[in-house]
Amino acid sequence: MMMRAHYAIMCKAFSRNTAYRSEVWLRIFGNISIVFIQISIWKALLGTGTLKGIDIGAMITYSLINMSVSMILMSKVIYVVDDKLKTGNITSDLLKPISYPLLLFFDQLGNVVFQIIFTVVPTIIISWLLFGLSFPREPYAIAAFVASLLLALLISFFLGYLIALVSFWFLTTFALDWMITALITVFSGSFLPLWFFSAEWKFIADMLPFQFLGFVPAAIYMEKMDGSEIIWMMGKGSMWVLLLWCATKLLWWRAIKRLEIQGG
Repeated sequence: MMMRAHYAIMCKAFSRNTAYRSEVWLRIFGNISIVFIQISIWKALLGTGTLKGIDIGAMITYSLINMSVSMILMSKVIYVVDDKLKTGNITSDLLKPISYPLLLFFDQLGNVVFQIIFTVVPTIIISWLLFGLSFPREPYAIAAFVASLLLALLISFFLGYLIALVSFWFLTTFALDWMITALITVFSGSFLPLWFFSAEWKFIADMLPFQFLGFVPAAIYMEKMDGSEIIWMMGKGSMWVLLLWCATKLLWWRAIKRLEIQGG
């Protein structure tokens, strides 16, 4: 019964996105433009040479995979909670016979499915035809890549949800969201792959969960990690999921108490 409710929430979110089909082409065009700009920059920097064993072909694949992962992240769940708090609609969600965090997760999952079908896949196909794209040769890399995507979804959801819960106290999370977005851009490898970080910055990146939101899936896809590295990263990512889940559980409990005290 509950799985049917979760599926219905996901389908509703998917259908909601179909109302903005005209925006899909703009998103695809925008994504391809960003990939083109990134590739142009790396062509100017690398030329026909390599840097730390990475050539322009590898950077084309990296840019495309990293861009694709960024399109399906759930970190923008913050806007859903923020809007419901401001309008007061969150009270009706809390009265529903389903866990509010699960309601949010499956709502975001519906958005992810829509993005994959109508944005990610067309972007990859068009970019592949225009710029080229290499594919994994080993089956284990494909399986590990899919697993890393699941970790990316969970980590991005819990990060966004954690920030959203702060809204219960501050009613606006613009500054915090802006900061987290900046950190994700830098430490997920979207701005610069972690291969090219200095030792100090690489150490900081390894201490944070943001590398799982872009760099790790791309590196696994490109077979730049061996089996032991992949197992280590999967374990590390799972630990981050557990830590973030515990943090959101604690903050959610306190947020509900605050809502009750305020008479919400």
